[in-house]
Amino acid sequence: MISPDGSTGLLPRPRSAPASANLEFGAVLAILLVTGWVANHFVALMPTISDRQHLSRSTLDAVFGIYAVGLLPGLLIGGRASDALGRKAVALAGSATAVVGTVAMLLSQQPGVLLAGRLIVGVGVGLAMTSGTAWASDLRGPAGAATAGAVLIAGFAIGPFAGGLIAGTGDFGVQVSFAVAAALVVVAMAITYAAARGTAEPAPVATCDALTAATSRPSSTRALSWAMPLAPWVFASATLGFITIPARVHTGLAAPIAAGIAALIVNGSSGVIQIIARLGTWGPRGLALAGRCADEVKLGGCANPDMIRHVRAVLDEACRAAGRDPSSVGIVSGAVTVVDEDDAAARQMARAQVAVYLDVVAPLDTTVTVPDSVLAPLRAALVRGDADAAGRCIPDELLDRFTFAGQPTAVAEHVAAVFEAGASRVEFGSPHGRTDVYGVELIGEKVLPAVREAS
Repeated sequence: MISPDGSTGLLPRPRSAPASANLEFGAVLAILLVTGWVANHFVALMPTISDRQHLSRSTLDAVFGIYAVGLLPGLLIGGRASDALGRKAVALAGSATAVVGTVAMLLSQQPGVLLAGRLIVGVGVGLAMTSGTAWASDLRGPAGAATAGAVLIAGFAIGPFAGGLIAGTGDFGVQVSFAVAAALVVVAMAITYAAARGTAEPAPVATCDALTAATSRPSSTRALSWAMPLAPWVFASATLGFITIPARVHTGLAAPIAAGIAALIVNGSSGVIQIIARLGTWGPRGLALAGRCADEVKLGGCANPDMIRHVRAVLDEACRAAGRDPSSVGIVSGAVTVVDEDDAAARQMARAQVAVYLDVVAPLDTTVTVPDSVLAPLRAALVRGDADAAGRCIPDELLDRFTFAGQPTAVAEHVAAVFEAGASRVEFGSPHGRTDVYGVELIGEKVLPAVREAS
């Protein structure tokens, strides 16, 4: 049952990051921006290089595609390498590797050099992407990782567009584009080295209990089992947009500029979509928009009656300002749900589930502040892939703000409190119970009847 006094909200608010950390974070973003640039600017140069070197279609495809062959090992080992050697070392090594490949292609555009150069760039970009994103996450948590991803995609979009404009300036446009890309990476490396100079790598954070090491269960295998089959389709779908289609569509634009614009549109729209998807509707602007045009607002990952009550008040005001009946916009509470007759087992399982997204969702809840004493070891455990240890960092009163977990009677009382606070619908998220079937049975046979009776 939710604590009526809202004690979690009395936790001290974390202090803002020091200026040195902000500078370091900015430098990491600079590395990621130019990493995207140096990885993708080649797209706009392909038509010109193909014409000058009389490359066959198959050779050109090989030069473009071999980048992915180099990228894969960089992506697979970059994160673990940066765990062992440090984020800065691996990010700078990856960036330097990308510069080597780029300079090679600057000096010669012969097919063999292009193949080797693109392969080397792929390896470097993979190392810089993974270590840079992990570095951003170390500095700012999941929000930092999300920002890093957006900046990287911006580099993927801007690089080809700028490369196309540069390549279209004259006979030496291709060489100038390679030189500009390499120079940008070198400058970003220098900025990053200076910004991070003298700062220590994040030290291992003490875990919540002494059982962490013994119970660590890396989840990378499961993540890769999902990611690897999807990766070729993601790569192919983007390639279709800025390689295949521009080559078959006749426009009045020069080929490098057309390819650059296509890459800008494809990668830019991808970045914008991701940003929009992450905005959510918890904030005042999102709620104001919902008051004007939405039928429902979902608070994903929220099971907190205090937050629902707050959102209901803001949403009602927004509806009235838009001339709408406040009852026309509902609030949906959706969160991880684990129901079991064994209360302790249910809550232990829920902790491991909610730990994965707590650092993302908690900042959206204005009625709760999660202290660094919880977040720091939780993040450290997640980096190791140990969700169970991360879950043990979450105290009971905090768990009840972001999940429905426990015996059927307790979950029913929690749901009733959510409805009383102003929710119009509740969505029970997976895993539901020790098994999905068992959890759904308990929800249907015991939780829902108790909720109906309470209402």
